[in-house]
Amino acid sequence: MQDNPRALEILETLCRQPATSYFEDNVSREVERMLTDASIPWEQDDYGNIIARLTRRNESDPMPSRPVALVAHMDHPGFDVINVDGRRLTLKMLGRVSDVIYEQQVDLVVHCADGSSCAARTTGQDGDMESRVLYADLTQQNDLVLPAFAVFDLVDCEFRDNTVFARALDDLAGCAATLSVMETLAEENGPVDVIGVFTRAEEIGLIGARLLAATGSLPKETLVISIESSRTLPGAEQGNGPVIRVGDALSTFSQSAEEILQTARVTLQRRDPPIPVQRQLMSGGVCEASVFLAHGYDSTGVAFPLAHYHNGFGEDSIQAENITVSDFLGGVELLLEASRPIHVPDQETPGGAQSLYERLRQAPEEEGSRLRSIAQRAG
Repeated sequence: MQDNPRALEILETLCRQPATSYFEDNVSREVERMLTDASIPWEQDDYGNIIARLTRRNESDPMPSRPVALVAHMDHPGFDVINVDGRRLTLKMLGRVSDVIYEQQVDLVVHCADGSSCAARTTGQDGDMESRVLYADLTQQNDLVLPAFAVFDLVDCEFRDNTVFARALDDLAGCAATLSVMETLAEENGPVDVIGVFTRAEEIGLIGARLLAATGSLPKETLVISIESSRTLPGAEQGNGPVIRVGDALSTFSQSAEEILQTARVTLQRRDPPIPVQRQLMSGGVCEASVFLAHGYDSTGVAFPLAHYHNGFGEDSIQAENITVSDFLGGVELLLEASRPIHVPDQETPGGAQSLYERLRQAPEEEGSRLRSIAQRAG
């Protein structure tokens, strides 16, 4: 397994920040702090999405012909506290989790705008799946002040052997990978043009990404890589490396964007030991790559195979999510290689995916001549 303690430190730091859609402030503050500490310029758009861009020119080396954007979202399924009546809370589900939340008593942690938190437990009754409204009781009387949100009372982050368990790996693992790549590139000397995009409210309809893409905040020539922790599937299994995501439940992604990942994959396979990388269409849901694709961007994706997706969506209990450490670190290396200028299309990479595509673009004259002769005789 490759060694990257800083990437794991970033992951743990982010996973310890509770968040859900509309309530990403804890995560965004850490993202902004780390970008600032690394001297990486960043800004917030009107919707609270964070856009960081690292651009460096070197006269002796060519600049990348197209910028690369690494996109990940800061929210995770949770609950908006919409009413307080004594100890009884009315909750609105943000995102989707297992339907057992309407039937079982599940422990929650409620977080308030003033930074305080308290414990609660769902009632397991009287909830409405259609409106996604349910109820919980505070375990102790508390002068709860709105706005407030709730998350599952699950482990923030725990490493066990080659596995990391956390409440919200979807998509804090993607945010952590993006930060790790940008920090590493910031310490190098070569030319670079990489954009880190940290979006909000993905779980309730890809809201932050849709708003950002609609404003044209990213240059139209940008190659967009959506980074997700996505449920395991055959061909996208834990322990076999990160996944080059060729599509989602809605879209087949862009070949020109995937090309930089394929070339990076070749580089990783030549290492000693080689770093495995999978390739699969991840049909479990729609990701932010489809948003940018709809707005005319060349988009692709990378996924970390995830167990207990959305804390057990479709399962009979609420559980922490988990990914393998080796898949995560392999994904960081894949994204790092893909973000370096040598892998941007229009530059020659001998033996990589680009040379294979060049071969496919060439008409095989000798074999074509034989086929032509056979066709003429048959005619």
